[in-house]
Amino acid sequence: MKCAFVIAWLVFISAVSAQQPGPTQTADSHEAFAKAVDLEPLRTVAVFHNGRAKILDTLARETVESIFGKSTFADRVNGRKYDSLFTLLDITFNASFYADKPLIYVENLPVRRALLAHLMPEEREQWLRYKCLSPQMLLSEPVQAAAQAMIADVQKSKALGQVQYSLDTYHAAMRGDWWLVTPPAVGQTQWRNPTAEDDPARDALNALTSAWKRGDAQGVNASAKTLAGLLNSQSRSAVAPCKRQAELWYNRTKKFTYIWPFYTLSAIALLIAFATDRRWLKTTGITLLALAFIGHTAGMIVRMILAGRFTIHNQYESFITLSWFAVLAAVLFVIWKRQWLFGAAGAAVGAAALLIANTVPIPSSEVAHVAPILHTSRILYIHVNTVIISYALITLGFVISLFYLLRHYFGRGEAKPGTEVLADLDKSQLVVLQLAFWLLGVGILLGAYWADHSWGRWWGWDPKEVWALVTWIVYLIVIHLRFVVERRGLVTAWLSVLGFFTMLWTHWGVNLLLSGLHSYA
Repeated sequence: MKCAFVIAWLVFISAVSAQQPGPTQTADSHEAFAKAVDLEPLRTVAVFHNGRAKILDTLARETVESIFGKSTFADRVNGRKYDSLFTLLDITFNASFYADKPLIYVENLPVRRALLAHLMPEEREQWLRYKCLSPQMLLSEPVQAAAQAMIADVQKSKALGQVQYSLDTYHAAMRGDWWLVTPPAVGQTQWRNPTAEDDPARDALNALTSAWKRGDAQGVNASAKTLAGLLNSQSRSAVAPCKRQAELWYNRTKKFTYIWPFYTLSAIALLIAFATDRRWLKTTGITLLALAFIGHTAGMIVRMILAGRFTIHNQYESFITLSWFAVLAAVLFVIWKRQWLFGAAGAAVGAAALLIANTVPIPSSEVAHVAPILHTSRILYIHVNTVIISYALITLGFVISLFYLLRHYFGRGEAKPGTEVLADLDKSQLVVLQLAFWLLGVGILLGAYWADHSWGRWWGWDPKEVWALVTWIVYLIVIHLRFVVERRGLVTAWLSVLGFFTMLWTHWGVNLLLSGLHSYA
């Protein structure tokens, strides 16, 4: 494995050396060119990549993020930002500009320090702040030697693997490997690069390439429009135009997470309405909640269309779907119980989940294929959804319990008497947690049933199984301890907080930190 890493590294180095001439543009002329080109016609062109047809806008975002660590390239030296599609095309047609730019993401700080150890202190500190190295720097002998010296260290070798992946992605972009934009002909299955002499898009692609290399923005705009028209007409039957537009909306709303402020304002309005009983605040809060939930639902539907399945099969999807189920449950509870507190709790869950998804990299956020085992049984599908719904209810109950604790310890001077508010909060948390308890139990039993048919045993003490049982036991205690304690609401609230963090460990921590049969989920 060590030898393979060194060989892969050196193969990349030699390839980049052969393709990378000196810089041909200044920073100012490059920015002027970037502002003058219009790539909107190309943005929704269909391209086949990583096992699915997607639009160029998606491919560009994914590629730039793999290379640079973020979906928008920002020149670390001058702070100028560039659109991801422009950056992808620029790397393909104008790679020399990036030779000395902080481009290749190196996340691990000790690895960055080791790769930059040969520089003078001031220069080294500057590059450390960039969090990226330049392709030219990675060609240098000191950096290659430092990389090879770290291969024996397991943690640093893993971090170097991330650097290698970024390098491989950059190299593939330089070669133009992503240009699989011609859909399969009748009787064929492979998408193609439009370089064949009989391909209608060949001349337009050549014109785009030539204009880009000359820095001719008008020529780029004209050829991009022509090329997009030809490619869209070819791929119309392979990828529907409405699907491509939906994917563009999904990207521009940052996977629909931009709607989190609507949830936030809804939660604030409904909380104040709960405390003051003001009708206009209830109306405002419910309206904002409805708008946010509609946007959340639309985003879920678009992701389902893009993935070709219900979006619940990886960490990102389960996280987003869990919050959607929590808001849905809150809306249903509002209708059933006529209690605005449920709406406030659901809005708070939606706001927190989408804000986190908007700002924190969550594993598997890109639409992709999932482990084949997840398609083997309807029972497995029902098991996963049942458990996720129970987790959603646990989260909803946790937020209501937080409201209870805040009111118990800090609430003073509200319009409603304190005991009445606490009684309402206790009833609300109990309703939600009881339902979560029963659904989680059913989900565990369904999982055991599926395991017996697939793995030949009902229970195998897999970490995920064990911690799901521990989570269920916590709520078993929550439900039954109320019969023997005096301050039932307060005890329930604190145990709800404990149960929520136990659930988080079960849902996230076990997958990320412990190996087991559920590691694919």
